[in-house]
Amino acid sequence: MKRLAVGMVLMLVAALIVPAMAVGEERYGYITVKDVTVRLEKADAVVTMNYTIDDGIVFLVLLLGKSDLRQKALDILNFNNASIQYLDLERVEVRVKDASNDYGQGSYWFPAHTFGVVVPSLTIITPQGVKHYENVSELPDGFGYFA
Repeated sequence: MKRLAVGMVLMLVAALIVPAMAVGEERYGYITVKDVTVRLEKADAVVTMNYTIDDGIVFLVLLLGKSDLRQKALDILNFNNASIQYLDLERVEVRVKDASNDYGQGSYWFPAHTFGVVVPSLTIITPQGVKHYENVSELPDGFGYFA
C-alpha cells in the first residue's frame, strides 16, 4: 500500500512538472512524437505512431501500468472509433473504423484531420500511393482515393 501511495505521488509530481518542461510542439505531456503512418484500407485506417517517453516516466509507466499512456496516445492521434491494437513504450498501433467516407464503388474520402500535436513526419498510404508531410498538426483538406 505504501509503495502504491509513493508511486501515485511521483506520478502526480511528474504530471505537473513534465508539461511545464515541454518545449517542442511534438510533445504531449511526457510523450514526444517521432512519426505517424496512416494506412488506409477501404474506409478503415491502421495508424502507427512511434514516440519516445521521458526517461523519468518510463519507470512509472512500468510500475503503474499503461492506461495513461494509452489515453495520451489516443488524444494525440485524435481519431473517432479508434481502438488500440498494440501499445508499448515506443509505439502504438490503432485501428480506426470508418476513418474515411465510403462513396461506393470503391471510392473513399479521407476528411480533414487535426492531430493533438505537431507530427514531425506523417506518411499516409493509400492503394494508389504514398503521401508524405513534415511538421504538420492538421490536414486541412481531405483527399480521395480508390480501394
